[in-house]
Amino acid sequence: ISNMHVPRTVLARTVLALAAAAFAVLYTTLEAPASCPHDPPESCFFSEAYAPARARFREAAALAGATLHQLNITADLTIDVAVIPANAATPPTLVHMSGTHGVEAHAGSAVQLALLKRWADAPADAPSSRGVRVVLVHAVNPHGFHCGRRWNEQGVDLNRNLLSEREFAALSEGGSERAALYDEHEWLWNMDQAWTPLFDDARFALRAVYAICLLGMGKVKRALVSGQYHAASSLFYGGSSLAPSHALLLPLLQREAAPASAGILIDVHTGLGPRGVDSLLPPLNDGAAQASHLAATHSIFGEGEGEGVLGADFLIDDPAEADSGAASSGYDLARGSTSGYLLHLGWPRGMSITQEFGTVPGPL
Repeated sequence: ISNMHVPRTVLARTVLALAAAAFAVLYTTLEAPASCPHDPPESCFFSEAYAPARARFREAAALAGATLHQLNITADLTIDVAVIPANAATPPTLVHMSGTHGVEAHAGSAVQLALLKRWADAPADAPSSRGVRVVLVHAVNPHGFHCGRRWNEQGVDLNRNLLSEREFAALSEGGSERAALYDEHEWLWNMDQAWTPLFDDARFALRAVYAICLLGMGKVKRALVSGQYHAASSLFYGGSSLAPSHALLLPLLQREAAPASAGILIDVHTGLGPRGVDSLLPPLNDGAAQASHLAATHSIFGEGEGEGVLGADFLIDDPAEADSGAASSGYDLARGSTSGYLLHLGWPRGMSITQEFGTVPGPL
């Protein structure tokens, strides 16, 4: 990353434009009425459901001159990938993903539509005019987007699933810190009977308060977000093998997003961080490289090196210990995120960013 001079500058302009559009779209719609408050109405890019979002993405990709690829999860559910090439053998590349957690896809889909429309209306502003290749991956988890679920069609969390066979085998073994932590807390979120509205709502709230007061928020969050690989019928399951979404997407990205002189991968999520704020989370669990990733994120996107630096309209989150108030706190045991794509793309210089839009205030 430290050697990404010209490519990094070009990529930064592209990604900052994306971040600005993303924050504007999200912030203006957090308190928006049912009807679109913008003029023209096309400025509203949020879609109510998967099917209209996919149709709008396909149309916008065509108008922007992108090449569209469709990966079928089922006959009716697809991952759609729009590629805007650059006229170079190994161009700097931006890969942008939406809907890894299906229920969170609305924001990432809106960002992608906003950028495609901007580039269609002003081709001179498109990244390809500056020699940058862009790959937009719409609805990594189309089943989750369609059904309003975090998990995929197999009940698997795709952001804990991008692992090798050896890693799956190691993680599925009992007795690990991750498994013990999950088993200690699973009574809080794994229900053994049908949910009764109001009654179970109140019961869950009381149990959550009890667990947080007794065990501490940091420990409960760490158990929740780390994922687990030993109980397929329970929540936050990372799977035992590569899920269809990743198995289909990986060879396409190896073909369409590589080779590249440098690259940035952005995976859009919602939930974590201050409400209405665009939080950029550098890679976690990367050992000695974690500090350099954080420094590179500040160099590209913001100023300073302090924890939680607020940019013009975004926050750079600092990976921290489980008891920290940072959005990324408690994720030290999490494995199998989409940042793993970097290991397969062969970029000589590259990094991944998780982009979180804070939604409802809460302890997580």
